[in-house]
Amino acid sequence: MDATEPTSHVLDRFSDEVRGWFLDAFPAGPTSLQEQAWDVIEGGENALVIAPTGSGKTLAAFLFALDELMRSKAAARERPKKERPAKGVRVLYISPLKALGADVERNLQEPLAGIAARMAAAGDDVPAVRTGMRTGDTTPDQRRGLVRNPPDILITTPESLYLMLTSQARETLRTVDTVIIDEVHALAGDKRGAHLALSLERLDDLLEKPAQRIGLSATVRPRDEIARFLGGVHPARVVAEEKRPDMDVRVSVPVRDMTAVPVYGGSDLAGGGMTRGQGRAGGPRRAPAEDAWKSDRALRAAMAAGPAPAQTSPDSRLGSSSIWPYIEATILDEVLAHRSTIVFVNSRGLCEKLTARLNDLYAKRLGIQPDAGEQEAAPIRSDLGSTAEMSSGAPAIIAKAHHGSVSKEKRLQVEHELKRGELPCVVATSSLELGIDMGSIDLVLQVAAPPSVASALQRIGRANHQVGGRSAGSIFPRTRTEIIDAAVVAEGMLEGRIEATSVVKNPLDVLAQQTVAAVAMDDVAADAWYGTVRRAAPYAELPRRAFDSVLDMLAGRHASGDLAEFSPRIVWDRESGMLKARPGAQRQAVTSAGTIPDRGMFSVVLPEGGGNEGRRRVGELDEEMVYESRVGDIITLGTSSWRIGEITRDRVIVEPAPGRSARLPFWHGEGIGRPAETGRMRGAFLRALAGGIEGDDAEDDERPFAVDPTIAARLAADGLDDDAQSNLIELVRSQRAATGTVPDDKTLVVERCEDEQGDWRVMLHSPYGRRVHEPWAMAVSDRVMATLGFDPQAMAADDGILLRIPLAETRLPGAELFIFDPDELDRIVRDRVDSTSLFAARFRECAARALLMSPAAPGKRAPLWQQRLKAGQLLEAARREHEFPILAETARECLQDVYDMPALHELMEGVQAGSVRLVEAQTSVPSPFAGPLLFGYVGEHLYAGDLPHAEQRASLLSLDPTLLGELLGSTDMGQVLDAQVMHEVERSLQRLDPVRYARGVEGVADLLRVLGPLSVDEVACRLRAAGDAGDEGDEGCEDAEGASAPQHADEAEARAHLDELHRAHRAFPVSIGAVERWVGVDDAARLRDALGVGVPAWGNAVCHPERAQRREGSHAAFAEGECHPLDELLARYARTHGPFSTETVAARFGIGRAVAQESLLRLAADARLMQGRFGEEPCDAGERTRTWVSADVFRRLRSLSLAEARRAVQAVGQDAFTRFLFDLQGLGPVGGERFEGLDGVAQVIAQFEGVFLPAASWEAHVFPSRVRDYRPGMIDELLASGDVVWAGARREGDDDEDAPSRPAQKRGAREREAVGLVAFYPTDSPLAPALPDLADAPSGAPDADTAPLPPSVENAVVEALGFGGGLFFRQIVDAVRRRLAPEPVDEAAVAAVLRDLMWSGRVTNDTFAPVRSTLESTGGGAGKPRSAPKRRVSSRRGRLRTVDAPALQGIASAHAAVGAALTGRWSLIMPSPENDTVRAIALVESLLDRYGVLTRDVVQLSGVPGGLGALMPVLRSMEDAGDVLRGAFVQGLGPAQFAARETVDVLRTYAASEDEVDLSETVVLAADDPACLLGAGIPWPPVEGGSRPTRRTGSLVVVRGGVPVLYASAGLRALLSFTSDEEALADAACALIAHETRALKRAGAEGARKKVVVETLNDESILSTPLAEALQAAGLVRLPNGLRLYVTPF
Repeated sequence: MDATEPTSHVLDRFSDEVRGWFLDAFPAGPTSLQEQAWDVIEGGENALVIAPTGSGKTLAAFLFALDELMRSKAAARERPKKERPAKGVRVLYISPLKALGADVERNLQEPLAGIAARMAAAGDDVPAVRTGMRTGDTTPDQRRGLVRNPPDILITTPESLYLMLTSQARETLRTVDTVIIDEVHALAGDKRGAHLALSLERLDDLLEKPAQRIGLSATVRPRDEIARFLGGVHPARVVAEEKRPDMDVRVSVPVRDMTAVPVYGGSDLAGGGMTRGQGRAGGPRRAPAEDAWKSDRALRAAMAAGPAPAQTSPDSRLGSSSIWPYIEATILDEVLAHRSTIVFVNSRGLCEKLTARLNDLYAKRLGIQPDAGEQEAAPIRSDLGSTAEMSSGAPAIIAKAHHGSVSKEKRLQVEHELKRGELPCVVATSSLELGIDMGSIDLVLQVAAPPSVASALQRIGRANHQVGGRSAGSIFPRTRTEIIDAAVVAEGMLEGRIEATSVVKNPLDVLAQQTVAAVAMDDVAADAWYGTVRRAAPYAELPRRAFDSVLDMLAGRHASGDLAEFSPRIVWDRESGMLKARPGAQRQAVTSAGTIPDRGMFSVVLPEGGGNEGRRRVGELDEEMVYESRVGDIITLGTSSWRIGEITRDRVIVEPAPGRSARLPFWHGEGIGRPAETGRMRGAFLRALAGGIEGDDAEDDERPFAVDPTIAARLAADGLDDDAQSNLIELVRSQRAATGTVPDDKTLVVERCEDEQGDWRVMLHSPYGRRVHEPWAMAVSDRVMATLGFDPQAMAADDGILLRIPLAETRLPGAELFIFDPDELDRIVRDRVDSTSLFAARFRECAARALLMSPAAPGKRAPLWQQRLKAGQLLEAARREHEFPILAETARECLQDVYDMPALHELMEGVQAGSVRLVEAQTSVPSPFAGPLLFGYVGEHLYAGDLPHAEQRASLLSLDPTLLGELLGSTDMGQVLDAQVMHEVERSLQRLDPVRYARGVEGVADLLRVLGPLSVDEVACRLRAAGDAGDEGDEGCEDAEGASAPQHADEAEARAHLDELHRAHRAFPVSIGAVERWVGVDDAARLRDALGVGVPAWGNAVCHPERAQRREGSHAAFAEGECHPLDELLARYARTHGPFSTETVAARFGIGRAVAQESLLRLAADARLMQGRFGEEPCDAGERTRTWVSADVFRRLRSLSLAEARRAVQAVGQDAFTRFLFDLQGLGPVGGERFEGLDGVAQVIAQFEGVFLPAASWEAHVFPSRVRDYRPGMIDELLASGDVVWAGARREGDDDEDAPSRPAQKRGAREREAVGLVAFYPTDSPLAPALPDLADAPSGAPDADTAPLPPSVENAVVEALGFGGGLFFRQIVDAVRRRLAPEPVDEAAVAAVLRDLMWSGRVTNDTFAPVRSTLESTGGGAGKPRSAPKRRVSSRRGRLRTVDAPALQGIASAHAAVGAALTGRWSLIMPSPENDTVRAIALVESLLDRYGVLTRDVVQLSGVPGGLGALMPVLRSMEDAGDVLRGAFVQGLGPAQFAARETVDVLRTYAASEDEVDLSETVVLAADDPACLLGAGIPWPPVEGGSRPTRRTGSLVVVRGGVPVLYASAGLRALLSFTSDEEALADAACALIAHETRALKRAGAEGARKKVVVETLNDESILSTPLAEALQAAGLVRLPNGLRLYVTPF
């Protein structure tokens, strides 16, 4: 029942302080809704308050309770302490969202503080009213604090309330007077609401009298049902604002025609800025400007130099024919035009991608604004400012993401920034949909239609969220079909047509959980508990039999048989009727609390074996997606497609299916589907729209049509702009033209068409939504399998049902498949539902809610795989039990909650009664409405714009070309069809391929018959020369190895054959377009009638009789159905050519363009020709010209291009990846290294930032193999400039604690190991260690709060360097001596400490000399230390020396340490100040810059702690943002690989390359070089003999064309060959000797003295192998034991 009119002087019921505060805050006084609500609340009745967002209903619910709290607390102070009421919660606020609860808690502080201030001003005592919050995030200490000192107002969630009632915390709830349930509509319609209803009844059992319940919502229907849910047995009065929502809703389409989106030319502000990610795009052989993307340092230098060239535009969508760039640009314009904006999207992936795109576009605009030119680039990717702390100081942040995967702290930060006006835009999913106060929001934008009218009201209602505010929002459809949903939602919002909410009835699993919880706290009588349960609205009609069956299950009635291991939870004493808890019942009740499904991910892996050991993991799939899939389905993870081979309880086993289109996306299970009620609204809207469009339904704009003014006014009132209206009208016209009828709520269309594989698709177009279509599809599939004997692979979607019928079927089924008797359909679904995977999934969830899934460890939830295993066992056992309640509950959930069986039954009754009809249509290509049904996933996937080129082509070619305009707004097939395929098909059709050359006179006659008129030279180009080899006819010889290609004839030979045909009256010459061409006599009539050419008399005689009688210029016969002669000529031309333009064919036949165009249009109308943008070259306007192609030729082009695209998406070979990697890292043959000069060294350092390598490796092979003119002074120059810093580290396992105390002779060998590792960093890298800042240096006076360091040389050195800046060694020594005076300090001791600090990564130097000196002193610079030569003459006095050898070595070591410390300035370094997230992202980007493709093996080789798993959170975030793609890009590196889209495209160019220079390029590199993946991801090739190659330091590998050819151990002593190709081995040997010669010359005199002898090849003497000659030719000298290399140091 509704509330009565409000009383006068409504505020008089409040205290003076409350009334005064309210009028101060709201001078206009209360709203009528608040007055009505207070009338009901004052009377103590339950109330359901319904009003739009921002109307003040939350304050209305709280204000009366706050006033009562203030009064009762003030009165309690006057009583003696013993008479004061017990402490406890008075007001309980329940929110479905934790974020909403936190928001309400913050908002409550304002009225509490305001009322307290007025009481203090009046001189009254101010009672302390405390608020508290308990959610799943509340810590145990905070929970204990809430119990010890309970707040007056407790804010919680339904699950936390249940936990409190099932613990000692329930004692704090015995004082509750008021329960406020916010957003009650979000709870009432599912099991969470039923769970809350029982918790509220348990709460009432604790109280002296039931608490007053107040429900709040903006979107409720039906009101009485929700009021019944709220009040239970106590009625709740409805207080509602009857007026419709005041909203300004627009549906905006930013292009005129969504099927022909113009090529995007960028924003109005062209030029300017750059984006991250392009650093990984170029890969090898970049232009100079593109090299800048290798590091932040180079990037800033490039930005300072001026705008980037056009080809490096940051807008990756430039030149795209997608609608996305227009949507993004329009959204950015709206954001910039308003102070604060929320952009809602329907998926988390799109949320991240759109956030990144908006920030990229904003950064681009900032870069070209005159006043923003000096702004420094963001230190690291600004586009991920949503999910990590990376936005500080970044000027390009205009939007941040807000969704469930963002941490609570980040979401809170985003909300605060938006409220304070610091952040202009938030891109959000439903996480901001419910009631959260986001401050003053000017505008709400929605990309794609909202899932429902209620959701749209909540989202648009975020704008102007205040009393009296008018919300404004825009919806941006992405396709023409989405305009329908957007219009229906907009209309429903304006009219207040909210979807109905249905209360879940009698969920037995929830009853079981609450029963265990209630019994765990107190012994309960079964009858009393049944009465409590029946008070809750969802259980008002619960049969006693069902209640008893739940008690029987919990008490162990079924535990005697197969269910014995599932122990009872309670004890039911049937004599006394009491329910008692068993031990552990309370723990079980709180461990599996609530109803939210505990869903997880299935691992996706490759099959065992096949070289996949250790690298089987592909990724993860959502549990619901797995249950919707079956063996044989194609799924997509990242960019790669996989075919499901097996589904087990915890994993999905797949095999690669490159280039195949996925059946459905992995996020398919996220949405519940369109409600049937919304489907009826959609159908009625389409019916009215189609009825208001009169005229022809062809897509030709020249055909007349009219739109009823009423419909036009309706569309305008719904907010559709002009472009949205025109696109929607054209869509309806096109659909009606294709199928004859537009599907609506009264007419369903069964469409049949052939797919690209030759099978038939049968599609039911229906608007009723997935909840209706899924059970319907189940019944149809059952019927097809029973009657036709095959699986139709039925798939249900919101827009209909799709079946696949094999080509072998002789009879094509139609509408009869979908017509059922309503009762029969109900029976089929009921009988089949328990055998579906959906039933198994829901049974596990129901069993978990019912506390039947015992955890393996007390207090902990069982892993999901274990739950699935136990659930499967329980299900099999339960099927054998009689009346097992969870089986019944699972069936009820599937049939009522998942499926909408009542709506389906009603629909079938309408079909049976004739009020709903099914019509059939057969189409040659899928209709416009079929596009989303067939390829909605492909279109959605391609809209993201982040697929590599090959994947895009493969996906597009899998579609019917007519659908491309529907899905992508583009018919530009020139970007899709393979250019090489087009060229080869053209040559084949024109007989220009040598294997198709004609032979002899008859061959020439065939050319004229098949190709039409040809000139003499054209015939000669297609005619095999008479004396050519193979002319006699052995076709096999053409394929013989070494056979030469056939040669075509010359003009003289061609003319001779033509003259012979002319003499035989079989051909004659004519002039066509002022060019002489020869014509076959069969074409005489066509050419005479079409072109008016002269025909010889004998030519007229052989014409067809009916044509011979036709008078020239007469067109009468053509109208009778016979093809126009010009049409026949042009049709043949099309059959024998690839895509051609109207001008080309007009010039060919010497006719006017208009005449040719008219004929071509006739052929297109007969479906013999297709028109589109098929050409390779764009026209002057930037778009490709529209050309023509034969339908048969296009099918051939498409088929061959698809095959080529599917080959292209396969993983590239390891040789191609190796060549790519060498180019990326700058490796090349000796003298052909990619980089040079100081900039080359800087680029190598930027690419290898933070990589710790053996100290000797840097200057021994890393720099020299990449920088052709490297010299040691280059690295010193970079270090001295401050652009680069280095850090040392000890090898793993080296103990630096006791290193200084060990004797020198025992440390020698170990110390050489400790000298191992050095890393370089650009100083602006997030990974770089920080140097002390002079500004932060301590003052001269010591800090009293800081304990002084104990006196030691090490602490004194650290203290001296801690003042910032750099100090020379002598300055450090002086400072140490002053600090430790009067203790003497030796320079050697300071030098030793510096050396230890250096290798501990705590100090660095502005030169590399200390490292070099250390290497020289330990022998690390040249491999093993050189032993002193044996003396021939020895002094007898030598034995008189008293200094032992170890002492001499110690003295030498001390002097060496001093010498190493003398050079350069020393500085203290500290770990990078960046947070973990920034450093993790920087590490991932560094790895991508270094390797292009990030895999498990690459990460392990790079020494990342935790391996690939440690980087997966960052990689997932980057994948969501579109920065990286996941797929299998390189063979043999495992299925889980990540790379940038541009990198994948570049990598595939290496696989397709046939450049002999690239394939023969020989590179020598160290076996442990970071660019060498052999033995670390890529296995070593097999070798003959017993030796095996390793990655041992000093070993070398020779790679030719990306393939390893030769391996050399340290010193070239032993060689191993991986090939028998003598030429490759000779090249490798020469390259190896050249590399070693250069290395020895670089070592100077010491290198010249080094003995390098090649002794063996594959464990055989080198002298007995053919390679000996090649080595001798390279300069080696033959010795008895091998071949020696002599090098002069000059």
